[in-house]
Amino acid sequence: MKKLILLAILCLSYSQADSQVLTGTLVDSGRKLLTTTENFTLSSAAEGVVVVELAVNREGVVTGTKIIGEQSTIKSTPSRMKAENAAKKLKFTAGTRYAAFEHVRVKYTYKVQ
Repeated sequence: MKKLILLAILCLSYSQADSQVLTGTLVDSGRKLLTTTENFTLSSAAEGVVVVELAVNREGVVTGTKIIGEQSTIKSTPSRMKAENAAKKLKFTAGTRYAAFEHVRVKYTYKVQ
């Protein structure tokens, strides 16, 4: 019973992290987010969201980032950089059957704390 409860908690926490991965060729090819410690919520002086587009190579490593301004409500450059730096640490499923570079958009939510 304890194992079942633990498994349910792990599944719920993984699906919560994965819900911040929005769209892109990386999602279409079935690659998964391997970084389970990322919660996609950052503290800030203002509430809002920052959407970051990532370029990911075959090894699952983020090689480039770009802020999507029309989908982001946070305008502060330091806050946007904080989201970009967090996104650069993400890891995705690796494999030689994937394209050399795939793109995905992730959303970081800012909350006042």
